[in-house]
Amino acid sequence: MKKLFVRMFALNLVVVLITLPLLPQRVAIHFGAGGLADGWAPRTVHVLLMAGLQLLLFCSFFLPALVMPRVPSKWVSLPNRDYWLQPAHWPRAIAKIRYFMWQFGVALFVFLLAMTLLTLGANLAKPVRLHLPLFWTAFVAFILYTMRWTFMFIRAFRLPSERSAGET
Repeated sequence: MKKLFVRMFALNLVVVLITLPLLPQRVAIHFGAGGLADGWAPRTVHVLLMAGLQLLLFCSFFLPALVMPRVPSKWVSLPNRDYWLQPAHWPRAIAKIRYFMWQFGVALFVFLLAMTLLTLGANLAKPVRLHLPLFWTAFVAFILYTMRWTFMFIRAFRLPSERSAGET
């Protein structure tokens, strides 16, 4: 999952940078009712902001996953933390946390890629307008994924049953 996460970040960064010469000088960066543009910025500012956001999000998911083994347990909030923070279970907990962080990061970068492409399409359209059915489809899909991810994360850190606890 880590490699896919890094690849999705790199793909997003490349796509954002590729849009620079394709965008008009003045770029719609916010859309209101009906998909009409109501916020504008110079294209270089837009591209720098998007690239900076991508980098910030990458670091927000990647770095904590790397330093997790050195984080004091008092700063870790998990379901059933008394069980998962025990030294015998901590390595498995770290592996699960990393997997889930990188998995959510992939989904986030897929969503941001969709938003980048929708913004590009909107700015190339005459008049400038966001394609709302695609936007809402991507947005709802991301929200549903987030709900599922949250459920799966909580489920992954439930207490093992007596039978499976002897297997671990």
